[in-house]
Amino acid sequence: MSFTESRLELIRAMLRQKQRVHVKDLVDQLKVSHESIRRDLRELETQGFARRVYGGAVLESQESDQPFAERLRVGGREKMRIGEAAGALVKDGMKIFVDEGTTALACLKYIETRKDLTIVTNSLAVASHFFYQGSANVRVLGGRLQPVYQATFGPEAVAAIKEHFFDLAIIAISAVHAQRGFMDYGEDEAIMRRAARAQAKRSVIVADSSKFGRLGSIHTFGLGDLDAVITAAPLAAEFADQFRQLKVDVIYA
Repeated sequence: MSFTESRLELIRAMLRQKQRVHVKDLVDQLKVSHESIRRDLRELETQGFARRVYGGAVLESQESDQPFAERLRVGGREKMRIGEAAGALVKDGMKIFVDEGTTALACLKYIETRKDLTIVTNSLAVASHFFYQGSANVRVLGGRLQPVYQATFGPEAVAAIKEHFFDLAIIAISAVHAQRGFMDYGEDEAIMRRAARAQAKRSVIVADSSKFGRLGSIHTFGLGDLDAVITAAPLAAEFADQFRQLKVDVIYA
């Protein structure tokens, strides 16, 4: 086995274990140049094993939704930074929607001290956060429970959300593609997110860097359909340029 193939196999093993690798970390661990690592990641993408994202690569098998508990463990630090930035948009007296995505969930610890706050959600995890913290008025939308998401979906949930109007909707997303927009893997998710956006004065997408460049299976929004995007790493030019042209605010956490 050549040195390059040995290095590729090591990177494959890291991706299987962590689902994501960073160029800087690979340079430090494998003692090769940045350009060598970038070539390796391009090769793994060509093979269909990985997808390159800003600063590194993610395992291609992530291109499908994973159980809620598994998604909670991925990119925790980045999600908390995004959650803090999203929480800063929430003011006393607001009525907000928070969806079931794990990145949206990260905002909760930063809003729990807001006064006279009403939170509407289809997420059991969002609701359970406030079991022992009673300052917020929490409304859980009824509907069909999907255990993999720990959330409710379906016609009942959509009908219920249409009874509410929000100052702000905090919406997670499964994938962001430069040509196909904001995408999801499940139709129920996409429908709920569209309904939440329609009921909100302002809607923001929260997305960690691994979501950019991925391709979902369902188109949820166009890139210009939301008011703002909150993420933690500088966007690639193809995304940054489009958001600027579409007048979508990009907030870096």
